[in-house]
Amino acid sequence: MASAKREKLLIRIFTNSAVTKLFTLLLSALSVSCGDSGQQDRTSPPRPNVLVILADDLGFSDLGIYGSEIPTPNIDALAASGTLLTNFYANATCAPSRSMLLSGMDSHAVGYGFNPSAARRLPVLTGEPGYSGNWPAPINSFVNQFSDADYYTFMAGKWHQGGGQEASPLARGFQKAFYLLEGGASHFADAAGQTSAAPVASYFEDGEPLSALPADFYSSQFYVSKILEFLEQQPADDDRPFFGYLAFTAPHWPLQVPDEWLHRFAGHYDAGWEVIRNTRIEAAKAKGLIPANADIPPFPQALGAWSDLSPEQQEREARRMELYAAMIAYLDEQVGRLVEYLKASNQYDNTLIVFLSDNGPEGNNIEFGLADNREWLPDRFDQSLANMGRPNSYVTFSRGWAHVSAGALNQYKSFLGEGGVRVPAIFSYPGQIRDNHRLGSLMSMMDIAPTLMSFGEVAANPRFTMQGQSAARQLLNLTDVPVRPHLAMETYGNKAVWKGTLKLLWNWQERDWQLYDLASDPGETTELSNQHPNEKAEMIEIFDEFAAANGVVILQDEVGYARYADQIEAYRSAPR
Repeated sequence: MASAKREKLLIRIFTNSAVTKLFTLLLSALSVSCGDSGQQDRTSPPRPNVLVILADDLGFSDLGIYGSEIPTPNIDALAASGTLLTNFYANATCAPSRSMLLSGMDSHAVGYGFNPSAARRLPVLTGEPGYSGNWPAPINSFVNQFSDADYYTFMAGKWHQGGGQEASPLARGFQKAFYLLEGGASHFADAAGQTSAAPVASYFEDGEPLSALPADFYSSQFYVSKILEFLEQQPADDDRPFFGYLAFTAPHWPLQVPDEWLHRFAGHYDAGWEVIRNTRIEAAKAKGLIPANADIPPFPQALGAWSDLSPEQQEREARRMELYAAMIAYLDEQVGRLVEYLKASNQYDNTLIVFLSDNGPEGNNIEFGLADNREWLPDRFDQSLANMGRPNSYVTFSRGWAHVSAGALNQYKSFLGEGGVRVPAIFSYPGQIRDNHRLGSLMSMMDIAPTLMSFGEVAANPRFTMQGQSAARQLLNLTDVPVRPHLAMETYGNKAVWKGTLKLLWNWQERDWQLYDLASDPGETTELSNQHPNEKAEMIEIFDEFAAANGVVILQDEVGYARYADQIEAYRSAPR
């Protein structure tokens, strides 16, 4: 039965070609002429439900299935029942990555070359279409195509794709939506914003602003409850498949959890970041996620050793990681709650579930780097050790733990080193996508849209051509051809190109391109330009073509690599 179902799914996927579409039309005409009633073949499986789950700032090594000590049994189970991606790339920051996911395009093509909040730090980009924060017509969200294809569509969680009715989820194809407009906020009902300039976050439901959140609001729990509510609202006689988008704000700062989770991981991180990082790296090697003999980037000297911290500093740093782990474990529990509902309602077996992260872990100094936070945070919040993780606290992740979260990979959020952009990704579709499988093909966030449209029999928007590539055939194990031959990216002046196992990364300090072989060196430790000059030249050409096609502005002397004040100072003081 599963084999027959899979064969019919393949027929649907292959009908995306023009020739096969014509053939299908001819067959339909023939069946009608032979007296067929025109009714749907009842042996054909229904179109799948689609559920996209997006975590916020989750690093490559933060899930159990990728080598973490944090218990994530429900997300790990999705990987066991599906395919684990090991070479999947998001953008380096939130809004650009989400624009790629929703449009199937490079972030610059939809005006999200960076987070719009960075505009004040990079006035040289003012007026540039690739950095406007506005989607240009005719580009629109692929969710519109699902809605037009008679899917029931809904979302809950972080939006971060602009305000106003023309940029709302309702304008992007969602029929129901509960969403946080901004890029972050308190996870509790106080809805505290990110800076003194925006002290209160904005929540909406179906386009209408909310004056207050429920008293028991906690983001991860509430977003899942909203998804369940939207599922329950579908009438029993409505046989449309659904498209759901669950956009968590966890584990994005501030680090906060419900009271019963505050001390769930007490003492687990007292050994310090070097020990935990090494443990994760060894686990990743044992799982075959990185080569056993891979060169690992040293822990940054600028951070200092864990043993150099005072006891008070160690206690506070360990507490950050305890809260971060609790946020991830709680998120996993909520994913499990949603999966159990799908199983109990007999929808799980026909639901394609995709789990992703929008970028690597946060390693920037948020508490001091964002505008006015140096003064605003101590005045507005109780930042004491005893209060960390509670509603009236606003503590963030730190660089030391960001390097743990990235594992063997280099750098973190905002940067195009592997730790900033290579993220967890899982596809699960029982009986269709191979279970307990790994896919190492190069894939991008903009490949998600065409892949889901292939599985859902959803026609492309005739008004524009997506840059993303469908991975349906690779996920169904029908081909060894890579999803894409190469990938180029730019953000905050960082530049990178991936081709095969090679990666070209712009080094802002040395003002030059550096070449790495990720197959043996995922930590980007050994520069290979002299060994592969032709490949380097070819990859530079790939980047130049990408930049010209997408409106990328090449920054020179501007402080383009940095988002926050402390990095800007580091950039200005660096040797030229």
